[in-house]
Amino acid sequence: MKVRINCDIGERGPLHGDDRLLMELVQIANIACDGHAGDSESVEAFRALAVKHGVEVSAHLSYPDKPNFGRESMRLPGAELLASLDAQFSLLPGAKLVKFHGALYNDACRDAALAGTLAAWLKAKGIAALLAPNDSEIASAARRQGVAVLREAFVDRRYGWDDKAGSLCLLPRKAGGVIKDPAEALAQATEIVARGRVNVSGDPARPSWKEIKADTLCIHSDSPIALELAGRLGETIDKALKAAAASGVRGNIRLVRPGFCGTAGLPVYGRQDIGISPAGAMDRFALRRGNLMLGNPEGAPALEIVGPPEIELLTPGRFALTGGAVDAALKRPDGTEMPVDHSRVYEAAAGDRLVFGNRRYGTYTYFSFRGRAGGGPPPGEAVPFVAVGGWTDPQGRIRVLPGPEYKCMRQPGQFFITQWRTTVKMDRMGMRLSGDPGVDCDMRNMISGAVADGTVQLTPDGPIILLRHRQTTGGYPRIFNVISADMDLLCQYGPGQSIHFLQVTLDEAREAARLKEEALDRLR
Repeated sequence: MKVRINCDIGERGPLHGDDRLLMELVQIANIACDGHAGDSESVEAFRALAVKHGVEVSAHLSYPDKPNFGRESMRLPGAELLASLDAQFSLLPGAKLVKFHGALYNDACRDAALAGTLAAWLKAKGIAALLAPNDSEIASAARRQGVAVLREAFVDRRYGWDDKAGSLCLLPRKAGGVIKDPAEALAQATEIVARGRVNVSGDPARPSWKEIKADTLCIHSDSPIALELAGRLGETIDKALKAAAASGVRGNIRLVRPGFCGTAGLPVYGRQDIGISPAGAMDRFALRRGNLMLGNPEGAPALEIVGPPEIELLTPGRFALTGGAVDAALKRPDGTEMPVDHSRVYEAAAGDRLVFGNRRYGTYTYFSFRGRAGGGPPPGEAVPFVAVGGWTDPQGRIRVLPGPEYKCMRQPGQFFITQWRTTVKMDRMGMRLSGDPGVDCDMRNMISGAVADGTVQLTPDGPIILLRHRQTTGGYPRIFNVISADMDLLCQYGPGQSIHFLQVTLDEAREAARLKEEALDRLR
């Protein structure tokens, strides 16, 4: 992975000394093209400097609003806006990168219609890549048009969280949104690159972390700390990347005996329209919990274990076992052996081996690892599931919501009084249940529709519950859906286990999800 430094530049004239010095320290220059700032002379001057220093150029485009530096939203007819972008882009012909500025950047992140218009314009102009936030409307629209997205994050601006949109946002400049301390900016860069997270509390002393992904970090050239930040950011990124490489199992372990296991991470969304499910770890809570206990990014790759292997550590570091519990011991090269508890962080040296015995409960166990070079918390007390599992149903039931074809059921209440049992017909895609065939539906044929993790389909042979690696559409009635908070519990069921269900409201499902995230926040 390579994280490049980009800089919004050329906004203060062609001869500005600091801007010229910045061109020696960055990899991408977003050159202002006369929309919010700059003109033909400054564009040519900085393009020449980019060629001299081997810097890639990006057209920095905005609403045509120099008086307000492009920071005020404008309601322009589509044709007028695109004509302005055409004129701006003509100053930097041949550029293959684009970044929108100010209010246009923010509006395109939130407004799906505007994002679609701009993405189509990028496609027509032959733009190869757009600099934009990963979770924005403009990023999604660009990808649909075949335009690559360089996921951008800011190191000299503070982030907040938009509850309504469910996404990150930049705090307003006038409300403390500008970082003026180089140490704070570099610390934010480290968190973004090494751990994939950013503080949204606005208070560095009391962080509240949210996930962020970045291929490039932005510095604003008009920031008073821009030069110092640019001079130190490259080294900070290199250290953070080394710390990130130490997080996870890849390259850090060897399977002496293979068992039945594989590397797992968090789901990848955005491809269900072409038939690819998000997939990822079966028990995401266990994966995230193990990584957070070690100070890793939540999605750092872990070993997902069904049939226990024998693991040799190639790198000194720390590890934890979460999810389904298996008897385990750490064997030292000198022949000594130490029992390993579930849900506890352990220190280990290169050459140590982890061996397993009987499975006590659950189906999927997660081995999470962090190399010593990555830092992180020291070994500590065990954090058992009971300490962070207060979001579960007290009676151990799996909670569901009515599905799209719920009203087709003749006796929906029968589903909750039936003694269901899991069968051997289960894999990562789904599990079939056996039980009293009293659950019936008057729908015998339907057009295939979208399905999700936890969709309960009623087939002629009884219910099937779709799991993490499910298909994206299905043709059986979708009578219920397991709530997101309980999917990890469901995935830990093995063949032959009894299972009971409880119908809840949407508000109750959301509250369970909130409590689950709150439990992870305590680990963060």
